[in-house]
Amino acid sequence: MRRLSLALGLVLAVATMTPALGSAFTFSIDFQGPTAGAPDAWGPFAITAGDILTPGAPGPPGPNPPLPGPLPAPGIEVAGPAGGPGVLPGGLGIVPGASGFYELDALSYGRDTTGELVFSVDDFATGVAGPTPPDVFSEGSAGAAEASADVFRYLGPVVPTPPGGPGNTAYTDGDGLIPSGLPGVGLIEPNPPTPGFVPDPGDNLDAVDVDTVFPDLTGPIFFSLDATFPDALEPFPPVNNGTAIANGFAAADVLVSAAGGAPALAIPAATLGLDLVSGMHTDDLDALIFDDADGTLTYTPGDTVYFSVRRGSAVIGGLDSMLGIPIEPGDVLTVPFVAGGLPAIFIAAESLGLTTARGGTAGPFGADELDALDLLPVPVYVPVGGIAITIATSGALLSLGFGALTWSRRRGRH
Repeated sequence: MRRLSLALGLVLAVATMTPALGSAFTFSIDFQGPTAGAPDAWGPFAITAGDILTPGAPGPPGPNPPLPGPLPAPGIEVAGPAGGPGVLPGGLGIVPGASGFYELDALSYGRDTTGELVFSVDDFATGVAGPTPPDVFSEGSAGAAEASADVFRYLGPVVPTPPGGPGNTAYTDGDGLIPSGLPGVGLIEPNPPTPGFVPDPGDNLDAVDVDTVFPDLTGPIFFSLDATFPDALEPFPPVNNGTAIANGFAAADVLVSAAGGAPALAIPAATLGLDLVSGMHTDDLDALIFDDADGTLTYTPGDTVYFSVRRGSAVIGGLDSMLGIPIEPGDVLTVPFVAGGLPAIFIAAESLGLTTARGGTAGPFGADELDALDLLPVPVYVPVGGIAITIATSGALLSLGFGALTWSRRRGRH
């Protein structure tokens, strides 16, 4: 027993010194790209934009650390449709929207904790020149057209931040090839902006979570669904499939589903300060971080919730309730600072290295849109003696995965 404890302590010590990139990485994609409808890496089953995906190499069960490209297609970790394929059977229970597509528009497992902030952007994002390429600017501008399949890391502290700041750098790449060359997730690049053209030539990574490991997915999964109001940069249908309304919810609601169960309302839009400007179905929650600290499956004081809104949402341009400045589609938002107010800006888009209308940096396609969010605690992936050992702290659970064998024990809440 003492030998096991010493060995475990050594592994933990090594792990904390050698964090690996994206060791437990799950995500979803936009319904317009070429990977939607393509066979997944393991089934092969047709990938939908409602599925929770993970990199297809080295194979299930997760976690699957991103590898350099070229890569196989992603694998389905949890299916969006009820009863669909996936490492966890049953699916999220999403029904298709008005255009006949499924779309998972934001993703969080409700166990996010303080750490690095990572995010994604859409194919119209260009970013502003930052200090540490590859970044949104180098991937999205100058003909690269590869920002939308990538994930980026915010270089500043995760604290309330006004406009201005250190920017971002690439965290994972879509295909793992140049110009970024970072570990990839099996998506197709490049993805140039193509207003009104369906399908798009490349993929848009639409939600991301990097602080979970396979055993954690049995718990509740928090997410939102897509709106019906038009996208100002893609006015021709079908560009928004209305999955939220088809499932009986607003696109600004936060939903919850245990794998295999039907979606249920977790946080109403009004709690987030959304759907207030013009009434219901006027805002679209486009990114989500939710730490349900007390396990009530809804937001209560003491919980952590951050989000963004999609381009075209009614709340954009309204004055936020903390800084009193116009809300942008690239801002990281949180619950209203005053009761009944609009969302508060937690981290301004300019601090992330994104363009904004309020800062006068918007490009030819307008301001940048924040498309996914996550707070990364301390996931690590360490090969020890030829055996892949995964150690991750995720809320109250400490997990160690030895290949297909997983050990876990409960910890105190953070």
